[in-house]
Amino acid sequence: MSSVPETLFFESIVRPEHKNWTLLDSLCARFTYHSRTEWETRLAQGLVKRNGQPASATDIVEVKDKVVYRVDGYTEPSVPTHFETIFEDEEFALVGKPAGIPIHHTGRIFYNTFTGVVRRAFDNEEMTPMHRLDRDTGGLILFAKSHDTAARFQKNLDRILLRKIYLAVVPGIFPEEGFTCEMPLREDPTSEIKLQMHPREDGKLCTTLFQRRSVMDYPIGELPGPFSVVEAELVTGRKHQIRAHLASLGFPIVGDRLYSHHGIYYLKMAREPLSEADFGVLGAHNQMLHAYKVLLRLPYWKEDRWFESRDFSPEMGDLLKRVKL
Repeated sequence: MSSVPETLFFESIVRPEHKNWTLLDSLCARFTYHSRTEWETRLAQGLVKRNGQPASATDIVEVKDKVVYRVDGYTEPSVPTHFETIFEDEEFALVGKPAGIPIHHTGRIFYNTFTGVVRRAFDNEEMTPMHRLDRDTGGLILFAKSHDTAARFQKNLDRILLRKIYLAVVPGIFPEEGFTCEMPLREDPTSEIKLQMHPREDGKLCTTLFQRRSVMDYPIGELPGPFSVVEAELVTGRKHQIRAHLASLGFPIVGDRLYSHHGIYYLKMAREPLSEADFGVLGAHNQMLHAYKVLLRLPYWKEDRWFESRDFSPEMGDLLKRVKL
């Protein structure tokens, strides 16, 4: 775990649409984690500066004004911050992200994002993730070491990141023969959980290649066996694609709060912390999905190279020790 500073400074730049607004109105519009009254109090306490000077609620802001907000006694939830460096050269670093840490900041985590952890470890503020993994998913992620490298390769990432293969643990006996799932997905505006992806004819085409690797016939947590270890290869890269495809096929990933049990544990988590009894029903504290292998082809290489990460979450790692992969 990486310790979080007790005092943290949050910087932002005034957007064009907020030109000639009061500073208070601008802060309230952009940063809704504080109420209007709370922002008024913080401004009165001198915790906000504009262009290096103490700011007041009635200041009129201009485009590109720099606003700095100081937070004393800062805390945020603990997350795993260890990672492994699988490959590194002058332009890229391929690292293994632990399950349970977000790539970018969330409503409660600003300091110990995985991007922040990697930047501090490499002492390089330009380290940029070239793709994303869900907070609860561990495994391989490619970072560019400079903004220039990121800009040159981001739009054509598929030319260097050729294949991405995941391992997932699902309840039941997955079909033995491998198959291609081409189920279109999109959000359902009528769903209580707006974040979920659903199979819909008007969705974006999503293609995943599935292959069963093993079957295990013993319980996980309070879940009875059997379980299957499934290899999933992304052909397209839509949001939650593997998770949504597996859930729609009747094989939700063990520990997936969003797509198993109709999302009731995701909804509960928004209200209160989940209990150990809840995790027992889910089968794991983190969903058992891991970005396992990638095939890279950098422009200055003579041949493609496979890379692999086996730094699974503790529960998934303990389970897979019994399986020959």
